Amino acid sequence: MKRNYLLPLFFVALASAFIGCQLAEKPYSFITPNQFYNTASDAEAALTAAYTPITDLYSRVGTQVPDYSADQCFPRAVVGREQLTVFSYDATNDLIGQYWQHCYNGVNRANQVIENVPRVTMDETRKKQILAEAQFLRGLYYFHLVKTFGDVPLKQTSTKDIASTEVPKSKAEDVYAFLIKDLEQAVKDLPAQPKDRGRAASGAAQGLLAKAYLYAGNYAKAAENAQALIQSNRYSLMSNVLDLYNPLKEDAARVEMIFAAEFSALSGLVGYDLVGFYAPANSPPVFSKTAFGSAFGYMSFYKSFSPTDKRRQLLDTAYVNSAGVLIGQSDVTLKDRILVKKFLDPNSNGANGENNFPILRLADVYLIAAEAEARQNGPTSVAYTAINTVRRRAGIPDLTQGLTKDAFIEAVLQERSWELCYEADRWYDLTRTGKFKLVANVLNSYYPSRPVQDKHRFFPIPNLEVLTNSQLEQNPAWK
Repeated sequence: MKRNYLLPLFFVALASAFIGCQLAEKPYSFITPNQFYNTASDAEAALTAAYTPITDLYSRVGTQVPDYSADQCFPRAVVGREQLTVFSYDATNDLIGQYWQHCYNGVNRANQVIENVPRVTMDETRKKQILAEAQFLRGLYYFHLVKTFGDVPLKQTSTKDIASTEVPKSKAEDVYAFLIKDLEQAVKDLPAQPKDRGRAASGAAQGLLAKAYLYAGNYAKAAENAQALIQSNRYSLMSNVLDLYNPLKEDAARVEMIFAAEFSALSGLVGYDLVGFYAPANSPPVFSKTAFGSAFGYMSFYKSFSPTDKRRQLLDTAYVNSAGVLIGQSDVTLKDRILVKKFLDPNSNGANGENNFPILRLADVYLIAAEAEARQNGPTSVAYTAINTVRRRAGIPDLTQGLTKDAFIEAVLQERSWELCYEADRWYDLTRTGKFKLVANVLNSYYPSRPVQDKHRFFPIPNLEVLTNSQLEQNPAWK
């Protein structure tokens, strides 16, 4: 669940000055960091502020930008969302701009914590943990930025004035090196158990570190960290995969959910309103109290599942509407569309659900371990054990040994597609492996053409950022 805090005015002032915004006026009276960072409660409040961009990101654009681009789901063609699916967007696309802004907002707030908390007089153990949480968050935000945009500005200090927003891009490999260093320190300094729900523990840092190493191409380190987390026995797979997404079972799901964006349907807090996006219009409240019918799955993706795969139950080809009428594929309102039932909340507050959104869970770590091991050493018994652990929970047969290295890796990528569907992961698997142009073949009657090009490997840097930062150049393919 998400907590709500009143942030000091200096946070609001600085938040508008970081990369992603431009100050229109010079503030003459506000609380400065020197005035604010005096007590332990100040440090905790600053850390809470560094967490809030996670829910800002994942309440919508953090999933929409990658998922609408991939081969699992597509949006209803309204308010420009279809641009992501047909690759007609440019650097002025608002969803892409929001993605950038939320991440750099998080980077700036994490930097503020890292710079200012060391001088606060407080319990030294908790101070060390606060700094480690901030490093984890900074690493997380940069991981999102680098895998989405490629070369990006590497802000290592907080924004203090307009001049400090003028930062050039750093090479992707340098961004990975920086965020990996953050995560390695967080692994050392974070506690084994999180202080509160929705906070990072050392397992979250180690799991994200394994994933970052995988993306950076250091397969030995990716396998090492993934296996270390698995063998720590701090986490386990839920026996029923369907329970993972039930908001009434979110506490039980924490055995597998290593780190998640925590949402609350309570008034004044941030709810997960994508439950309403996936819920078909005029559907009964078993989906959500409010339904928009704005996103659906591809039939080809639904058919890729084995009929015995329990995860296929998170999708459907028909539903009974609020009038008690069965709406199936023959009905114009659902024809050639698949219902995404992974995130349901019949007790939602309107379109705001209680569903926590998984950012990292143990099944992902098992598949990172399988892929990294195979890329480093071939499809060893260790690699087979990792992937088959996930397959057994899904109720499908073990992957038979004897596959070539390439065939095994392809099987892992397919397993990732099934296991992590609609969790903002698939597009990045396609881009990091150079397979993203295959989405041009995933078509239907709503999107009969998807002309993806080489330049879509990374999204363009938002035009506003280029205009307001004289040292920032647009990605070459988007000039």
